[in-house]
Amino acid sequence: MTALSQNNANRHASDLPFRHVILALCLMLVVFFGTDLFNIVLWQNNLANKLEILMLLPAMAITALYYRHLIRGAFASPELAILVIWALVSTTISSLPAYSFERCVPLVVTTAFALFLGSIMSLRGLLLFMASFYAVVMLLTMGAIAALPQARGIPPWGDTWNGIFLHKNGLGAACVMTLLTSFYAIGQVKGKLKLVFQVTFFLGLLLLVASESRTSQVVALVSMSALVVSRIIPRFEVIWAICFILFSVLLISLIAFLLSSPLADPLFALIGRKPTLSERIPIWELTWPYVMDRFWLGWGYGVFWHPDSSHLAWFSNKANLGFTPFYSHNGLIETWLNTGFLGVALLGTAIVRFFFSAFFSMRFVENRAGIVCALALMVTYLLANITESTLLGRLEANWIFFVAYVTKMNLVARAIRDDAKFRDSTVAHDGGTAKAFGLAATNRPMSS
Repeated sequence: MTALSQNNANRHASDLPFRHVILALCLMLVVFFGTDLFNIVLWQNNLANKLEILMLLPAMAITALYYRHLIRGAFASPELAILVIWALVSTTISSLPAYSFERCVPLVVTTAFALFLGSIMSLRGLLLFMASFYAVVMLLTMGAIAALPQARGIPPWGDTWNGIFLHKNGLGAACVMTLLTSFYAIGQVKGKLKLVFQVTFFLGLLLLVASESRTSQVVALVSMSALVVSRIIPRFEVIWAICFILFSVLLISLIAFLLSSPLADPLFALIGRKPTLSERIPIWELTWPYVMDRFWLGWGYGVFWHPDSSHLAWFSNKANLGFTPFYSHNGLIETWLNTGFLGVALLGTAIVRFFFSAFFSMRFVENRAGIVCALALMVTYLLANITESTLLGRLEANWIFFVAYVTKMNLVARAIRDDAKFRDSTVAHDGGTAKAFGLAATNRPMSS
């Protein structure tokens, strides 16, 4: 080892404790502003929202401290970086620019924070970070349910648990991610830490049932079944991923067919639901013409659902909803309303590139457990955003982690390509020596 490399290794080792402290702080910050913890604890107190925004200041400071990772992450996921910049610019075409800007600033801060997270950790480290986050969320949720009545049900869902979220579906979505990430973590750690994630997994399962979020339960069944199958048939991850994606598309198509057929009413009656998906379909039908009205650029971030908008009262009366909607319950529609076709195209490109990076990386990486988990997280996130919307969420943990693992996967793929180019150039430079010793370039497995 040269003196220079030895100094670099010593410096890296000395930085590790400080970096671990920073990452622990990052985890707590995401808990504070990525959930509704303050709103549940400080029930109906305006201070809660102010505290959430206040938590963005240390997140900004950490991102600025590691600005090189922010830049690296932004170049790894340029579509997402441009999308958020466009969301900020879209506030200028909003009918209420100040309102849109106020709501967009947290989106910019949390997305920049997510780009930093995706760059600073390995794929395994990021997934364990997520598993730790959801372990803390499950623990806090159980504590809130034991101590606070508002965590055990908020009208009109007074008989279902919501934990440290303002809606039962928020808890349901968190439980799904808990199951996926803790299942991955159980296979990666040993000893007492393994026990922690096993307990987390069973807590997530219990709370998923208690939330009575039917969509989350269906998504959890599909995604967890897929993960279990991936463990049963190791070394066939590419085939598994293709089948998982095709099955998800088939499931969505089947549900869409059933909803439009005469079978919908009796089938949904069996589970005590209406074929309107809890009034989501009427909301989609009402909002889609507004998507077409501003097809290319959208309405400006967050302004469409301003409480004083005249079309909201009309929505409630027209469809006889019985309530005033405050978002579209669909990620595609919500993104289109906020940023238009331009934003949807950027988001779609980022998602497609994620899948390309994942499949490309699986060709070269020997230990594919992290890539399999990231693929499961992506498909799960897309399925969940059919009936909910956390895409471009301004204070949403699911959006933060989506940006982080998309960025990380792109960086993994880039590292593999760079390594291949380096080995090819080495072989070309050494020429006869490489040929003489049998050192021709090969696609050797790399660790993720």
